Amino acid sequence: MSASPTRSGTPPGSPSAAKIAAAAAAAATARLPAPEPVSAEAAHAEAKFVAARKAMVRIIQWELNDDKHRALEQILDTTQYLLKICGNVKNSPDESKFRRIRITNPTFARHVRDASGGEQFMRAAGWVLQVHDFEKHFAFEHQPGQWEWRVLEAACVELEKLIALLQGKIQRGMGDKKAAQEKMRQQVRAALEDDKAQREARYEAEPRIGLSKAGGAIAAVDQ
Repeated sequence: MSASPTRSGTPPGSPSAAKIAAAAAAAATARLPAPEPVSAEAAHAEAKFVAARKAMVRIIQWELNDDKHRALEQILDTTQYLLKICGNVKNSPDESKFRRIRITNPTFARHVRDASGGEQFMRAAGWVLQVHDFEKHFAFEHQPGQWEWRVLEAACVELEKLIALLQGKIQRGMGDKKAAQEKMRQQVRAALEDDKAQREARYEAEPRIGLSKAGGAIAAVDQ
């Protein structure tokens, strides 16, 4: 006599659906090719990228974003300029004109050379100081695919984050400033209205005082 099936329809002793699925998954995994081993050179490059990116982020957060000594608007100008020069290289890697910047350039001097954290960021993002035609330049000589290029790409992302943060702070500050100005206007308006009310009260009282004095003088003459 054959064994009767269970309530689920699976005969006793048969493998469950979960076991069948697990076996199928194990078989599929076994057929996958083994991951290729990472070369020592690639691992070394990855370690360099991680360390360089960490140093670059730290400079952005603690040196470039120096709101204790610079106004938020000044930091924003510097950050936007740095994003522009780094973005030009990232978006046009074959354009040599974007890869070299004179440090005596007035715009560069104002936004980077004379700004807190400006030159530190340039070095952390992969730019190097060179002398070209008897003038000092910051140059970026790395190519796409190199770990230094990845640092430049990461720098652009971090600069965009800082720009968004600064714009939010400035916008909130403008809102607070407008609120303070409106409060001051209300206080001035209230003071003016109070002064007007006091002057009107004095004006209304003055005729009565004059009549009272005149009446007293007439009474004195009659006596």
